[in-house]
Amino acid sequence: MSKVLYLDDMFLKEFEAEVVSVKDGKYIVLDQTSFYPKSGGIANDEGTLVRGSDTFNVVYVGKFGGQISHEVDKEGIQIGDKVTGTLDWNRRYKLMRFHTAAHVLSGAFFKNLGAKITGNEISSLDQGRIDFNLENFDRKLIEEQVEKSNEIIQADYPVEVYYLQRSEVEKDPDLIKLAMGLPKNIDVIRIVDIKNFDRQPDGGCHVLSLKEIGKISIKKLVNKGKNNRRLYFTIE
Repeated sequence: MSKVLYLDDMFLKEFEAEVVSVKDGKYIVLDQTSFYPKSGGIANDEGTLVRGSDTFNVVYVGKFGGQISHEVDKEGIQIGDKVTGTLDWNRRYKLMRFHTAAHVLSGAFFKNLGAKITGNEISSLDQGRIDFNLENFDRKLIEEQVEKSNEIIQADYPVEVYYLQRSEVEKDPDLIKLAMGLPKNIDVIRIVDIKNFDRQPDGGCHVLSLKEIGKISIKKLVNKGKNNRRLYFTIE
């Protein structure tokens, strides 16, 4: 199993690794990686793998059979090659800001309205999407939660990451913001903790303090039917 470097160092931009498998010439598994695979509704990282004088662009990263696979734009990498991985940092950092903004929003909706998240997507650098199970489609109420989220951001609380046993997480219902609950068969849970405000299980990448997010703005609100509301948002 590859070592997943971003879990404990979300600001690691470059790393050294060895190629452990190659499929169809362009799907590369490394012994360790800082590239985030598309998962949890969050878009994948992009960047490069460099071997000597050869540069391979990483165009997609996914998780398959428990392994993180890096799709490169050309063939040539071989098992046993030593490579330097470098993230497209502007892309990663924007996704991190969006992801932490989504946590602030979900915390506000949960604390103030008791609403849980039923879906989310951050698939571009232009907008994010959150679905939540609010009984009534009340535009003013939703706008108020976005305003409160921006007040929380201005307070600039720190963001920390640590791990808890599943039994500890299950004892605290306020930790679970997803309507679907915890993933099965995971005993040690990674927690993203916005100090003084919200903490929840999460396997993704985040900024270290809330002011890095900027300001959340509503792009569109959609009524998706019974108890399902959709918020499209951006950050600036």
